[in-house]
Amino acid sequence: MTPEKAKEMNEERALERGNQLAFPHVGFNHNGLSKKEYMATQIMCGLLSGGCPVNYAVEQTVDAVDKLLIALHTNKK
Repeated sequence: MTPEKAKEMNEERALERGNQLAFPHVGFNHNGLSKKEYMATQIMCGLLSGGCPVNYAVEQTVDAVDKLLIALHTNKK
């Protein structure tokens, strides 16, 4: 396997982990926010409270969440 392919697979795994529940509750019968959704709400709040236009904030949030998930996964090792 090439280093590029390994990196791509590692990034895919990191992004998949973003789909896990952020605050799982044993015994409750409901779905909460995923880690990715929770991170996005926090980043969006920050950008919008700083006066960013909504369309710009959305683009930046999507990019930031993906980069954060990848960085967190990479630094765990």
